Amino acid sequence: MALAAPMAMAQTPATPDAGSAQTQTPFLGGFLKETRVIYPLRIAEWQAQGEHLYEQQELGASVRYMHNLQKDRWMDLYFYPAGILTNEQLGEAMESTLEGLRLSAGYSAADIDPIAPVVFTQGSGAQKQKITAYSTSMRLVREGQTYHSAMVMLVSDLYFIKGRFSVEEKSLSQRATQKQLEKFMAAVVRESTLRSTGDCWMPPPIVEKAALIKDAPGQLAATDKDGVLSAVAYADRIEALDAKSSEAIVMQFLSMPMSGRLVPGCGPAEDMNPEVPKDMREIRLEFGAPSGEKGNQSMPLRTRATGVS
Repeated sequence: MALAAPMAMAQTPATPDAGSAQTQTPFLGGFLKETRVIYPLRIAEWQAQGEHLYEQQELGASVRYMHNLQKDRWMDLYFYPAGILTNEQLGEAMESTLEGLRLSAGYSAADIDPIAPVVFTQGSGAQKQKITAYSTSMRLVREGQTYHSAMVMLVSDLYFIKGRFSVEEKSLSQRATQKQLEKFMAAVVRESTLRSTGDCWMPPPIVEKAALIKDAPGQLAATDKDGVLSAVAYADRIEALDAKSSEAIVMQFLSMPMSGRLVPGCGPAEDMNPEVPKDMREIRLEFGAPSGEKGNQSMPLRTRATGVS
């Protein structure tokens, strides 16, 4: 698979070989049409206080968490579309974001440490997996005041997840600032869920056939019913005696990883209304067809608090 632009602008990612029309689909409003982000309202001593959906759809949404006791401290959490990125491209995206900080007119000085990988755990049981994030700490000076700050950034289920934490220099050491954010982001990755749908969901079509050929060239998998071959998977289709049979539908889903059609984080439209557990909140993002105008490519560093109802 080719990949979406690392700064999540509304460009066209190449999708698996499922026809030339799909490879030309726009990223937002095409490849991604809807997303549900389910995130925790409380993480240890941090409580969600503000949520914001950005007018520019490529910027996604952000949540502000306030410390229960130290009211001058907050964590800012961002979810915005990424596409499919390698760890190397994630590192490049983070370096680009940090370069924006270095060049920001808001800071008279920005001393930023090299980024370093940190590994988080997502899911549990058979679904448990390790995700590589990148982390850095920094010393920022704005209007004569010095701050210790940290950033953690990762890609999960087609989305950038980014965390920012800044405190006055006298309040917390630079290393402790980074460690607090990494601990916070580990919980975000562990507890949050992202689901998307769009042209990224590419199950192969089911073609009904009067008879099926066993071990034909190009077969990925096959299944039978009562000893009779009932459904066969190819990279571009499922052939079945009964297109509506459970065997055909199961084969359709099972063949997707084999044919490169399964995109992590993307599912069918009918699965886009998940149950929201207690103490969690859902953000709904819907992406319209691109207007053809290139949006503002700057990424906000901090969200305004709007209150969580």
